[in-house]
Amino acid sequence: MVELSEGLSELIEGLKEELRPTHEELRKGLELFEEVRRVIESLPHIDCDFKVSLEGSFAKGTSLRGDIDLDVFILLRKEDLSDEWIKRNIVEQILNSNLRKYQIRMKYASHPYVTLRTQGFEVDVVPAYWARDVREIITPVDRTPFHTRYVNSKLDDRLRDEVRVLKKFMKSMNIYGAEVRFEGFSGYLTELLIIRYRSFVGVLEALSKWREGEVVVVDVDVLRDYLTLDNVKRAFRGNALIVPDPVDPRRNAASAVSGRTLKIAVVSARSFLRKPSKSFFYRELKPAKPAELARFVEETGRRVMLLRYAIPHEIPPDVLWGELKRLSKRVVNLLRTYKLEVMDFDCWSDESTQALIALDLERGGELPAYEVRLGPPGIGDELHSFVEKHRTSGRATAVWIAGDGVPKAMVRRKYRRPEELLQATEAKQLSSKDLTLADVIKNCVDIPDDLKANAEFMRWLTAFTFKTQPYATDEE
Repeated sequence: MVELSEGLSELIEGLKEELRPTHEELRKGLELFEEVRRVIESLPHIDCDFKVSLEGSFAKGTSLRGDIDLDVFILLRKEDLSDEWIKRNIVEQILNSNLRKYQIRMKYASHPYVTLRTQGFEVDVVPAYWARDVREIITPVDRTPFHTRYVNSKLDDRLRDEVRVLKKFMKSMNIYGAEVRFEGFSGYLTELLIIRYRSFVGVLEALSKWREGEVVVVDVDVLRDYLTLDNVKRAFRGNALIVPDPVDPRRNAASAVSGRTLKIAVVSARSFLRKPSKSFFYRELKPAKPAELARFVEETGRRVMLLRYAIPHEIPPDVLWGELKRLSKRVVNLLRTYKLEVMDFDCWSDESTQALIALDLERGGELPAYEVRLGPPGIGDELHSFVEKHRTSGRATAVWIAGDGVPKAMVRRKYRRPEELLQATEAKQLSSKDLTLADVIKNCVDIPDDLKANAEFMRWLTAFTFKTQPYATDEE
């Protein structure tokens, strides 16, 4: 175990105390689970063996105070389990049960499932195949009960405290969650890392030395029965971080972690170890006013544009964020094709009605009227073709052999400003299956009133504009 200084030890012990759920939260959570369980067990049309089990962080004792979710699984021993059967015999019945008194809705992942919110809790009710052995797993959610059992067999109360500190750290760095939105560290992955390195600081010490493609073996004995280390690297080539799942080593428990997320994690770990501070765990950025954003952008010679999209119908969050990220890359590549350089970009969505892509453009997003293109270095047909092409193009004002011997052409740009290119591009190229371009907001001054009033959006835009990152803080 890593030796802690007195100050660091006091900091971490204080965090452990603050992050443990209260007795009242635990009591309410268990009562809510029992209520949901009774409703499920009374459903009339489940014509197979099943059981209701509590899974996830709450079942493993690693939930954070004030941030408790319940994962209630309906494990079904039904060989021909289908989405249609689940929707008809479970989801629709739950939606029309006594639980409809809560805020309740259907969602979709590997199967349809139900989410309800009440008393500060979010409860996911997830139907899954009841696999008696990991080899019987059909969908990813079927693996969850095996994860719960494995983690509970490895954690004691001290390690559960360490997990909570690591989770809070990851959340504060905005890299917690395996969802497409975050591409980060899942709750299960944080638990595996604590099992492997035995403490929060132990994880950070190891993490600070990781490189892209790092392999972390949690259980050597389990891995030995399945794969060699070379086979692991080969099987998961291209993954930023590789953590063979002890429950099923043929799966990478860190597959969601992107290269960007891993870099943030490494920098965050090094920053904390260099100068430990509570600010790494509790830090809420104050939203700036649009005028402040605009002034900073102008001072730094940039322009921040926003593309606003409408979400015309309900879609699963992972599908939404996947489309939004692909669309943002398509827009950025289009702009760069015309030398409209994008220094940075990011996405935001309320996951219900609208989504936005932010573009941070160099040189205020405006290019000179003309660009200089360089010709081929040699003498011959290619040089002649270069001269003839630009001499007859109608857009070149000059074609010449410069003093350094390089053929050059001065050509009028087709698009000088990003809005000119976007307005000239067909709407379908700037939209996707589920996202429709609704508005192009040219700068921070023109932010619509409804977005100005959205504190979550303004915090995101403030962080994006000022490049304010929690891992780069010097706050005490």
